[in-house]
Amino acid sequence: MTAFGDKPFGLHDVKVTNIGGTTQVDLPVAQKLTVKLNFKSGILSGDDLTKAVTSFPVDGDWELEAGGITPAALAILTGIAVTAAGTTPNQTNTQKFMAGSQMPYFKIYGQSLGDGIDDIHVKLYKCKITEFDGEWSDGNFFVTKCKGKAVDDGTNGIWQVVQNETSATLPTS
Repeated sequence: MTAFGDKPFGLHDVKVTNIGGTTQVDLPVAQKLTVKLNFKSGILSGDDLTKAVTSFPVDGDWELEAGGITPAALAILTGIAVTAAGTTPNQTNTQKFMAGSQMPYFKIYGQSLGDGIDDIHVKLYKCKITEFDGEWSDGNFFVTKCKGKAVDDGTNGIWQVVQNETSATLPTS
């Protein structure tokens, strides 16, 4: 296998999965996925010198942008189910966001292709949404922007980066 960092390119695929792994939704127009690992650190100093430094990961921040996010994806991110009324061609699907609703944990899987036949996967195993933003504007598609925290799931850690020597599909539910 080649060394990590062999020129991953773009954002090839993003999927969100409920925490139980029973429902997964593809985000076909995912535009950005960022992950930042947060650390707790301490410095021991004395005699005007730094004597020791410690640092360890505590959680992660993530951001996701996707165009045309579906009600099914929103249901995984927010835990708010879609209510359908009527029949085609006059059916309506509604998600009602109410104050005080508890947001669920979920998983995010992202994939970037390499410049060869390899790819990189990033896997966040226990995420919670903390911000949600979208804009309807003239001449532009609706793009959802959301942010959140990733915490240690007790088995896989906060997040994993996996390089595949040959391209592999993302995990399924």
